Amino acid sequence: MGSGNVRVITDSSAIMPRAWAESSGVHILPLQMAWEDGEVVEGDLEFAELTAQLDRGRPPPKTAAPSPGQYQELYEELLAANDSLLVISPPTELSMTYSSATLAARDFSDRVRVFDARTAAGGQGLVAVEAARDAADGNDLGAVLARAQLVASRMQIWATLEQLEYLRRSGRVPAIAAIGAEALRLQPIVRYSGGSPSLAGVTRNATRGAERLFSAWERSRDRGTQLHLIAFHSARGGEASELRRRVLDRVQGAETEVVEVPASMGAHTGPGLLGLAWFWDS
Repeated sequence: MGSGNVRVITDSSAIMPRAWAESSGVHILPLQMAWEDGEVVEGDLEFAELTAQLDRGRPPPKTAAPSPGQYQELYEELLAANDSLLVISPPTELSMTYSSATLAARDFSDRVRVFDARTAAGGQGLVAVEAARDAADGNDLGAVLARAQLVASRMQIWATLEQLEYLRRSGRVPAIAAIGAEALRLQPIVRYSGGSPSLAGVTRNATRGAERLFSAWERSRDRGTQLHLIAFHSARGGEASELRRRVLDRVQGAETEVVEVPASMGAHTGPGLLGLAWFWDS
């Protein structure tokens, strides 16, 4: 599987605190953003920048996974200083990232492995960070991949949205479900597992939605193990911080942080996303 000195790669759809990414050594490859007027941005944007564009009436951009050529160039660059590489990708159902990364890896024998983490957003970020930390400890590619697989198997993600129009446009949920929920002024509670999101319920206001997320986390509590959690959001920083505070009130020593999603994710969810991604470590 390869020797030590492993570098972990993921794309910017993975949500993680910048400090965690920098300290662990995760290499983040940005997504491409294409606006309706033909402008293409090579790299992600802060959510606030996206919001400013939307407020001026500009339609949300489409996002694209890095191309096989981009991955190939990156592999060549990083393999000059590392023995092997592990790429953490979002599910194949949601992105072409896995296909692009795998296609580019064919020329690098067993020095590059691509792992579909079957999770996304904060879950993908946590898998990447934990794999990178394992690599920084000097473990080889096989061990780093095993760590990523273990973390991914324990990952839970729950989220709520104040609107579904953006998801409907992007095709990430059935359009008929989105229209029905909007007509009733309901906010969905989404559980992410097995590579795709599923509807776990609905609520009539943001406060109840946040409470459902907290209740889902609380039911998962595994006393005696280490908690790693990311509260992610788009324009709901106060609520995300409150959820984090409540978690910390109940679990001493938990590793938690609040992160606003980048534009590449916000373009699909719009303002009003609130979510928790977590796993309990042994």
